[in-house]
Amino acid sequence: MGKGGGRNRPRRGAPYGGWLFRLFGTVSARMIVIILCAAGPMAMIASLQAWNSYRHTLEAPAFRADMAVSRIDLEVRHDVDHIGALLSSISRMSLDEDGFVRTFQMARSLTGEFYRLALLDDHGRVLVGVNGNRVPHLPTQVPYDDLPRFSGDVRVVPLDIPAQNAGRHSYIRVTLSTPISDSSGTVRSGFLTAVMPVVWSRHHLQIGDPRLDFMQKNGAIDAWIVGRDLTLSPLCDDCASPGPPPAEVQRWIGAMTSVQREVRQTMSVGDAAFAFGPIEGGVAALTMTRRNPAETHALVMFVIWLFVIVGLLGCCLTIVTQGANALLIAPVRQLTGSVERWQADGGVFDAQASWVMPIEIRQLARAFTQATRSLARDERRLARAAVRQELLLKEMHHRVKNNLQIVASLLNLQANRIRQAEARQEFAQARDRVRALATLHRYLYAEGELFSMNMEHFVTELCEQIMQAAGYAGGGRLALSVQAATLELEPDQAVPLALIITEIVSNAIKHAFADGRSGTISVTLERVEPRQARLDIADDGIGLAGGYQQAKEERSGIGMQLIRGFARQLGGKLEIIEEEGTRYILLFPLKEDESGDLAR
Repeated sequence: MGKGGGRNRPRRGAPYGGWLFRLFGTVSARMIVIILCAAGPMAMIASLQAWNSYRHTLEAPAFRADMAVSRIDLEVRHDVDHIGALLSSISRMSLDEDGFVRTFQMARSLTGEFYRLALLDDHGRVLVGVNGNRVPHLPTQVPYDDLPRFSGDVRVVPLDIPAQNAGRHSYIRVTLSTPISDSSGTVRSGFLTAVMPVVWSRHHLQIGDPRLDFMQKNGAIDAWIVGRDLTLSPLCDDCASPGPPPAEVQRWIGAMTSVQREVRQTMSVGDAAFAFGPIEGGVAALTMTRRNPAETHALVMFVIWLFVIVGLLGCCLTIVTQGANALLIAPVRQLTGSVERWQADGGVFDAQASWVMPIEIRQLARAFTQATRSLARDERRLARAAVRQELLLKEMHHRVKNNLQIVASLLNLQANRIRQAEARQEFAQARDRVRALATLHRYLYAEGELFSMNMEHFVTELCEQIMQAAGYAGGGRLALSVQAATLELEPDQAVPLALIITEIVSNAIKHAFADGRSGTISVTLERVEPRQARLDIADDGIGLAGGYQQAKEERSGIGMQLIRGFARQLGGKLEIIEEEGTRYILLFPLKEDESGDLAR
């Protein structure tokens, strides 16, 4: 093993985590992830708080507009309750028509001529009445459906009365039953009714009335009354008109269904928020509020805080990343570069440690320096041991080859002294087997490959050697055809394969071409699959089924036992085909070397 033998191999087990690993595989990326995990929750909490403040700021105008609708509804209900209580008090006086007139005039002066009060007979016809300044003259007949059904019933119904200008104004009529007395003391049934406008008037409200908040010029809230026919009227009829709402708001109101008009709805247009909702009297109110300076300031501060948070986080990431790059990543890269130079060039490892490196990295560099020096010593020692081992193996193969050749020569001399043909033949077979092993060890020694050998030249020489020993080296009546692929096998597989070839070829030479027959013996060794090889030996002789006794006995003799035993040793499957001669087909698996690669 040389110094660079283990270092220059392709790296195995390299992580292939896809784009995710490539993204977070560097120290910089992992430092950023750590910083984000540490500072991210605080930044997220601050962002959520800023966003919550921003959301509440955006929703504040809509909330105020919705509360304004509730307040308008509350004030209208208060007016209805007030007029209902007034009518109830008058009905308990048991007055005649003149008394009702005087009472109506007194009530009108106390309420600022805000209502129209009238006395009706039991059919709803107006008997007497007092008009208010803000209520137009009404018809002299009140519909039957607008009258109370029983004593104590207070009937509140909406009215849409044409105004002098274009459009219609919304009013509320409150009616309850009352007794009417005359000069003779007779009491008959009648009704008291009052008609009040839904809109308000500045001149009819007392100082300190909370409804004046809706009537301030350029106030924070603009309000309209939406009639049943969707006619819009300002809530204050003698104030500076707020002007009509935007066209898209009017389309929004017009697109509402009757069901939607019974619930509160809000809408934002620019910095203004609109709220629509039903109020007492069967009509609806539309209010509009705008963002106040405090809310505008809050929105600006939200944007500023957002940029501050993002900027601070970005600055922190930049500073930490640059600091980590200078104090951690650069020393690590320096150490990595030293390792790569050592891998490429060998020699002594030099980490070039400096004070910039963290203590842990300097300790790692010193430990790696010591490890590489120890590794270099071990590599030199292993290299010397490997050279000695290789020399010893070569010498061993050389001596084994020489000894096998001596044994083959002794067997050959002994065979020549034996006169019995069968015994001489047995010695010859043993000689051929020993020569096959000697040839294999000669290849291992000559080619220098101690752990594998090329079967292409070995099989060819082995078959020619068998033919030469049988006396057919120069051709003659028997021909040899060898086709061996460039296949490298370990000695554990090459030895049984060589003995199988020796047995089958020798058997074919001796028995397949009796009575001077001529023919061909073909030997083929090839790879059929990445993990499997095939040995195919065929002859065109008489075959085992040809009828002569000695060939048949070979099936149970020592030769066939050796062939089958070596086939099992290879882990292969042997098949014998007797058709126009004899054919042996052996399929056996290829072993993997120590590195995990298949035999080449």
